[in-house]
Amino acid sequence: MTSSSIDILIIGAGPTGLMLACQLSLYPNITFRIIDKNSSRTINSRALAVHARSIELFAQLNLAEKALAQGKFIDKMSVFIRGKHRCSLDLTLIRTEQQSLFTHYPYILFLEQSVTEQLLETFLNEHNIKVERQTEAIDFIDIDSMNDNDVQVILSTGETIQTKYICACDGARSIVRHKLNLPFHGRTYSESLFVADCQVDNAPLGTDQAGVFLASSGLSGLLPMTNNRYRLFGTIHEQNETDETISIDEAAHLLKQRSKHFNMNVHDCSWISVYRSHHRHITKFRYRNRYFLLGDAAHIHSPVGGQGMNTGLQDAHNLAWKLAYVLTYSARDCLLDTYHDERSTIAKTLVNTTDRAFAFLSSTYWATRFVRLFIAPILFQFIVQPLFIYLRKFRQAVFLGLSQLGITYRSLNVYDYGASAGNFHQNTPQPGDRFPYVIFDPCHYHFVIFERQQLIKVNQFVEFIKKEYSKMIKIHDSYEEKIPLKLEGAILIRPDGYIAYRTNVFDIRHFQCYFHQFFPTEMM
Repeated sequence: MTSSSIDILIIGAGPTGLMLACQLSLYPNITFRIIDKNSSRTINSRALAVHARSIELFAQLNLAEKALAQGKFIDKMSVFIRGKHRCSLDLTLIRTEQQSLFTHYPYILFLEQSVTEQLLETFLNEHNIKVERQTEAIDFIDIDSMNDNDVQVILSTGETIQTKYICACDGARSIVRHKLNLPFHGRTYSESLFVADCQVDNAPLGTDQAGVFLASSGLSGLLPMTNNRYRLFGTIHEQNETDETISIDEAAHLLKQRSKHFNMNVHDCSWISVYRSHHRHITKFRYRNRYFLLGDAAHIHSPVGGQGMNTGLQDAHNLAWKLAYVLTYSARDCLLDTYHDERSTIAKTLVNTTDRAFAFLSSTYWATRFVRLFIAPILFQFIVQPLFIYLRKFRQAVFLGLSQLGITYRSLNVYDYGASAGNFHQNTPQPGDRFPYVIFDPCHYHFVIFERQQLIKVNQFVEFIKKEYSKMIKIHDSYEEKIPLKLEGAILIRPDGYIAYRTNVFDIRHFQCYFHQFFPTEMM
């Protein structure tokens, strides 16, 4: 039996664990390992949708262009009810509004999870980090290491690891959550879902178009993939379940029945699976100070909107820099508490939202089914579609919600302690908002100056930052760097791209009071 000591142990090498590892790999002084019980990464498509916010995370790792080149853009999303086309949302309209959406990536990208994992793992390999496969954590023992309360982890290989932090990215059946006996609140839907990747001839959709088919028997859909393939999906109601498997012929029959498009030819199926959908979340994303739960280990929900994997990626992005700053810059422990504060709120909202949407789309209750089949067609055709076409604010609100670009932490207590100095126009981004459009490197805070009038105060403030925080904060002049935004004063951007602080009075003492909450003065 061997033993070793590290800073962080990542358990689970799906997209969430790999993203966390990639972000941590950017900090050379942090020691971590990533283990996974499987012998290899997934070879199946699984999660498909990669939303704009996730592409921005890839961009920080210089992986965005590779992801875009290997995926499929969706131009249109259509809804068919009882076989009749009722609504189409033209997503190409979104792409023309890149500037007003403040993102370089106004897309919905369909990229197979196998490719996503390959991109992230290749990035790790290039940084001389290997995923340790066929390795499980089988037990955890809290120990008191000079009052630091490290954790001793026993692996299936017989090795014992002592680590400061454990990050559970090990999915819906998380061994960490199980060992800690953490309740997973929520429920399991009565309906199962089938998913299959196939070739489809005579599809009622274009090759760049996604379609949803609602019928009295349930929900089905078609999503375009690369190489002229489609993802088939659909509900299987409890009373119709005879097994946990379904044949491709049965899946194709349900799709044809619900779409009323019986001359479709479904063939060459490369993968088919049936699974139960859940909506659950834990109450604490940080437990006993040393344990963090991310992705499906912390929250699972229906597949509506393709939010699951994207939310896990953001969990990893949110936590990585905070762990790195505690370990590298001796940031206060309370910085790690903000991971729970920020991400648990988002997860609860997402679970509740997708639950309501999935319940409406799949419920067999007669009143809900009546609304879905007879009222919804009118709403889609005469309200939703015209609003999307002719009202830009509506169109952008839909995209910002779906793409996760609209996620904000501004209402949380972490931003109630002097994070804003001065009076700002109501349209100025606030602390807790994602900083729009610009993507900075993920290892530093970034102080972006827009002010051109108070030059003496600005220069004094900049000199103070350079003197006290040069290792942590980079200075940017919006004019010199041609940052395509016109804002007031200056804004401090966190490593994950969210606004930490803003000022237009350049009060050094005020900034010190804010920053001292998370970083002790003596370590600067």
